[in-house]
Amino acid sequence: MNPITPDPELQPLTLRRKVVAGGFLKAILAVLSLAVVMESPVLAQTTNAADDGTILKQIIIFGRHSIRSSVTESNTLLQDAVDTYPTFVGVPLGYLTPHGRLAAGLLGSYFHEYLVQQGVLSGDTNTDLARSYFRANIIQRSYITAAQFGAGLIPGASIPVHTYNPTNLADPVFDPLLAGVATVDAARAVTEIQGIYGSGSNLMSAYSGELSLISKVLYPPGTQPTGTNQGSEDPTTNLFTLVTNTPLASAPPPYATGEVINMGGLDATVSAADPFVMQYADGFATNDVAWGRLTLDTLSQQTRLVTLQFDICMRQPYLARVQSSSAASHILRSMLQVTGGVPLDGALGTPESQVLVIVSSDGFVAGLAGLLNVHWLLPGYQPDFCAPGGALVFELRLVTATGQYLVRVFYTAQTFDQLRHLIPLNLGAPPATQQLLVPGGSSATNLDVDFTTFTNLMNAAIGLEYVQPFTNDVPPGVLDPYTADNPTNITVGASSNTLTISWPADHIGWTLQAQTNGLSSGQWFDLPGSGVVNAVVTTLDQGIPSVFYRLREQ
Repeated sequence: MNPITPDPELQPLTLRRKVVAGGFLKAILAVLSLAVVMESPVLAQTTNAADDGTILKQIIIFGRHSIRSSVTESNTLLQDAVDTYPTFVGVPLGYLTPHGRLAAGLLGSYFHEYLVQQGVLSGDTNTDLARSYFRANIIQRSYITAAQFGAGLIPGASIPVHTYNPTNLADPVFDPLLAGVATVDAARAVTEIQGIYGSGSNLMSAYSGELSLISKVLYPPGTQPTGTNQGSEDPTTNLFTLVTNTPLASAPPPYATGEVINMGGLDATVSAADPFVMQYADGFATNDVAWGRLTLDTLSQQTRLVTLQFDICMRQPYLARVQSSSAASHILRSMLQVTGGVPLDGALGTPESQVLVIVSSDGFVAGLAGLLNVHWLLPGYQPDFCAPGGALVFELRLVTATGQYLVRVFYTAQTFDQLRHLIPLNLGAPPATQQLLVPGGSSATNLDVDFTTFTNLMNAAIGLEYVQPFTNDVPPGVLDPYTADNPTNITVGASSNTLTISWPADHIGWTLQAQTNGLSSGQWFDLPGSGVVNAVVTTLDQGIPSVFYRLREQ
């Protein structure tokens, strides 16, 4: 087996109910067959020449957060493998990593160059802020991704990210079930899923190659689990189930978006394999990416289980309509707000908002894609894989000759090579991009969709019974709920010749300082990189008799 080299690309995402940061199921689209016209991924956001007779009037970037740490508790992961999982040092469970912050900024920088070229952004900070709107769902990794993407999009600006306080139950745009906006018929949902996939045993047979692959990573030849009573098991041997999940104990509401279907062993397997792609994208040493037991091809292959998981829980017709109508209606009304030039309830931003950056999780991207029945295939990824930082991109364009509007839909994402090596992006070296066929709107020779046709397609797909009445829509304000401003303590742990200094997760954003000349004199200096983590590991130097540390609010 060839070990992973610091090159190509790929990645999954999951969660095991009860043990995942963020509290709701993360899952990914899956496609057993692609009834789609697939074009070669294009090298720029638009497939047409710079002057193609259209003017870009609005762009909506509906994306996933960038690279994060594991979403499953380490004690749970210990039960799934013979070896201890490498850790994301200084990054709390499910938080955006320092590497992920930089990757989000690079993608934002690419869109800055593209949108300046298109005339949507001017390069003036205040003007561009007035033309932009940033929104994130209620998890730290989405919020920080939106802020870092915005910092690349509008250099020098303080980015106003709209989000609800984490004490809120859920954001109704992204999670209408948990927010109580929509109600799902769980029996209908599971009947549809069983009608598509048959049984869990059928799926285990169809995906036996991926299950065997992951099993050999978790328990390589010569090792085996000790059994559940002794503390470890092979999750790939657990039966896949396609049944309704146990309702939440806090019912109502009984379900969170993405958690209606219990998939049994599929959920457990995806949860165990989830860290592998994030390790690769985050730049882990190759021997620490799945313990060096995957090639780039097999790293990609095993994410088919992630896409299967989202295909089941988010993409199929009934669940897509129930769970994604709210997001789709906000996107459509945001476009109508621009074409009509008047504010609309249920829209994002204002009529002047030409750039909408909406960041959430892969499951919500998958659900919206399922509602529109769009598919993609980017280099190095499996079909419909939602890469870290990847996004569905909607361009609203004015046809100069007719005065009519059209819509172009893309999927855009950094390749894993671009993520791992933090490769700068620009129009000459862009992220991977594919313009998508929109069934019922695109033609065999033109993927663009007339805006009237697009509006009709969206209205037909959206179930207004699953959308909060527009007049009741209370948009979130601009706040930073993830960085506390109160003083706190730091804790220290010593082991051998290393010192671990840590502080609370809600003080990520504060900077660790040190000095060696005593508290009454000397110069405090910042420890590089400490402002984006909540722990620093340093080597003890026996030649320095004393070192003092403190936190500084940025």
